[in-house]
Amino acid sequence: MAGSWKFEILRQEARSRRLIVEGHILPPYPRPYHDPLVFYLVLGPDFLSLEISRDFDGDNFLAYLARLWGPPEEGPRIQVGGRQDEEEGALQLVEYHFLPDLRPEVIRRLGDFLDYPLPGAAAVTPGVAEEP
Repeated sequence: MAGSWKFEILRQEARSRRLIVEGHILPPYPRPYHDPLVFYLVLGPDFLSLEISRDFDGDNFLAYLARLWGPPEEGPRIQVGGRQDEEEGALQLVEYHFLPDLRPEVIRRLGDFLDYPLPGAAAVTPGVAEEP
């Protein structure tokens, strides 16, 4: 999916070992569903966990993310919430792992990706080129 995915941050919580960000994702095309494309992201000391709505747009976003960040070590897992007799609450879960020393850089890149400042991001030194 070409285009620019946009993010609406509804909640952010910085804990001692976790950063939690919740919100909506706006695809770069008209969304045919009435309910929003929701995401729940947890950044731990050495992992990033992302839960996203299990629907067509969620699949498209995960494919887009895999092109940008590479595929996760394991494919998406399905998380079912809510009542078992309802379809509501089904989410896809993907996880990415990184070295703990890279956490500030991961936070900075995630903030750039979301177009939203996140606490604990690594400062970029002026005049120093960064890798994509």
